[in-house]
Parts: sequence; structure tokens; C-alpha cells
Amino acid sequence: MKKNTNNNANNNANNHMANSIKTNITVDTSDVSFDDFQEIITEKVQKKLDEKIDVKVVEVIKNNGVVLKGMTFMGEGKNISPTIYLEQFYEAYLNGVEWGDIVDRIVDSFRVGTKRDVFDLQSFLDFNQASKRIVFKLVNYEKNRKLLENIPYKKFLDMAVVYYYLLSNEELENATILIYNNHLEAWNIDVEELDRIAMENTPVLLKEDLRSITEVLGEMLMKRDPEFRDIQIDEDGDVMYVLSNRSKIFGAAAILYSDVLKNFAEKKGLDLYILPSSVHEVILVPKTSDMEWEKLQEMVIEVNSSQVEEIEILSDSVYCYSRSLDKVLPAWEVA
Repeated sequence: MKKNTNNNANNNANNHMANSIKTNITVDTSDVSFDDFQEIITEKVQKKLDEKIDVKVVEVIKNNGVVLKGMTFMGEGKNISPTIYLEQFYEAYLNGVEWGDIVDRIVDSFRVGTKRDVFDLQSFLDFNQASKRIVFKLVNYEKNRKLLENIPYKKFLDMAVVYYYLLSNEELENATILIYNNHLEAWNIDVEELDRIAMENTPVLLKEDLRSITEVLGEMLMKRDPEFRDIQIDEDGDVMYVLSNRSKIFGAAAILYSDVLKNFAEKKGLDLYILPSSVHEVILVPKTSDMEWEKLQEMVIEVNSSQVEEIEILSDSVYCYSRSLDKVLPAWEVA
């Protein structure tokens, strides 16, 4: 079985390439399309690596139907191929980065992703072992209809609960394998069993993180400038709270954790509006009589259209957690 994994090493290399590499080199890029770039860079990377490694570019369907071009590397005895996405490398090329620098970055990313003993495939193929690392996330239902034809899922409002295997090795922090229907067949389990296991594992492996927006913004400022560490944070006036998980990856799913919303709503003595900030987090707003869910939804739509990448959008809807029903509903149903 061959599966592609995507890890932080690859993402960091891509981001570093796009953001920090020197771009003051003058080259003529006018005649090199993205298709041309893929062909050229594949040939150059292939020459740089061992001839026993087969370098290819494939289309990868990501969240919300976003299609990316990923470079894969397969060789003798290798079951896992790291995938390195080329869009940001092409952007770097258009900004003047030389071919040799791009090839070096890609090869470095490949070597980090294929260190020995990074991942034992048997731990995924053996359901008794794999079941310990199966978790869930939330995605948009309509935007992922094509993908959902091939993966197990559970409908939840205008979203879908989907499942993935969370790799545990530190070298592959936050790397995942999406679970497909053929995996269930190989494991001889159904969606109900998969969901039960994921619902047990996810709150433990990806513990919730609920903080005021003031605290979150304060942390961001402190990371940017150490001088902000002396600023006193006053959370008394907060009306918004950020719910995610401690890894900050696919943290919007924390709204399905047992009692997380219930306990927070009881603490505030109010129902909660839920604003889907992205697949990685939601914003909780204690519901007061002067709040209009329509205004909140306008805000969500505006933020999604202008500030959130398409691949990370969860929904344009606003939801409400009802204390009396202990249930998440569309906001218009409890307005």
C-alpha cells in the first residue's frame, strides 16, 4: 500500500522558500508557465537524487476541493512517499529565485521526510495499532462532495465529520493519513465503529484549548515582540473566545467534544453562538439579547471571503449551542 503523507518539515520548507529566501535575482520567467515549471523542476530534482528514486508530480485533492500539484518520491522498499507541494516554489521562482536554490530546498525537504524509522507502516495496516491513533475533523459538506464519495464520513449540520490517522513520531509532527473507504474494508470495520473510536481518541490526543480572544492576541504579540510580555492582559470585557485544540490543527472539531460547550455555557450562564473561523478553530460568543445572528453571519462571510484561504474555510454559517437542548443547531433555529 502506498500512501502520501504531508508533514511540518515540508510545510516549513515551502513557507521558508516563499517568505525568506532572497528574491533580488533577475531572471526571465515570462515564458515559464506552471506546467513548464513542474516538468523542468521534476527533471532537475530527479537528476539530483538517486536514480532508484522515481520523482513524479501528481494532483492532490485537498480540503474544499482545492487541487494542488504535489511532487512525490518513490523508491525500492519505500511504502510512504512524502509529498512536497509546488505552488509556493513556483511563486518563489517567479520572484527571481534560481533553479538550483529551489532544487536544493526540495531535496532537503525530501530527505527530512524520509529519515529512517520515521514511520512504521505496519502500525497503520494493523487495526489494533491504528485504532489508537484514529481521530476526526470537521470539513465543509458541499465543498467536499467529491472527496466524500471515497471516504467514510458522518453528516453534521452543513459540515461533515471525517477521519484520519494521526502520526505520533516527533519527526512527523501533525502529519496525517486521511482514512478512505478501502481502509475500512481492509480493517473489516464499519463507519459506526470508526466514529466510536475517533470520538474516544480525539479529545485525548488533541485536547481542547479554550481561551479568550484577548489572551490569544496577547500571545501573538508576545511572539512578535518580547517587550509585550510585560503588558497586563485584562480579559474581563471579552465577548469572544477561541476554541481549538492544543496542536492548533483541525481544532474546530472540538465543538463535538463531550461537555466542552456545555461546561463553558454553564460557566457563562448563556447559550453560545459559534462562528466557524476555519477548520482549525471556532469563535464562541456568549449569546445576549442584543445580539443578532445575522450580523455575526455577515462577519463570518466577510472574513471567509477576504482573510481565510479557501483550503481552510469551514462554513459561512453561524451556529448556536443551546443549553436547554444540549445541542448545536443552526443559529436561525434558536434566534
